[in-house]
Amino acid sequence: MSNVRISGTNRIPQLISALRELSEYGIEVGLVGSDDSEYIMIASVHEFGITIRKKKGSINIPERSFLRSTFDEKSGKWFDFVNKQIPKLLNGSMNARTICERLGAKMVGDVQKKLTELSDPANAPSTIAQKGSSNPLIDTGGLRARITYKVVRK
Repeated sequence: MSNVRISGTNRIPQLISALRELSEYGIEVGLVGSDDSEYIMIASVHEFGITIRKKKGSINIPERSFLRSTFDEKSGKWFDFVNKQIPKLLNGSMNARTICERLGAKMVGDVQKKLTELSDPANAPSTIAQKGSSNPLIDTGGLRARITYKVVRK
C-alpha cells in the first residue's frame, strides 16, 4: 500500500484574520458629521414624523422613513455585497477598509434613491402648491446631497 499525501493550502487562518479585520469597522450613513442643523432637523422630522400643536389645531407631518426603511429593504443585498468581496479580502487584492468604503458608497446611493423615489404618504396639496413639487422628500435637493457615509474603527 502506498502513502497518499494530500497537499493544499489551509486558508482558515487567513479567513479568521480577514473576518476579524472586517469586524473592526463600522459604517455610519446619513447626515454624518454635518453641522447643518436645519437639514438634521428636516431629516429627523421626515424619518420619524411630528405633530406640531398650535393654538388653533395642529400640523401633522407623517413619518417618511428613508434611512430605517432603506436599511430594512437593502440590508440583505448589502450583506450579499460584502460576502462577494470576501475572496478579494482573502487573496489580498482588497483590504477590509476598502470593502467598507465601497459598501458605504453603495448604502448612500440606496438612501438617496429612496429619498428620490419615496412618494407615500403624499404631500398635502398646500405643500405641493408652496414648493411646486409633489415629491415629499425633495425640495431643493439639499437633504439628498448631504447624505454621506463614514467608515469608523470600532
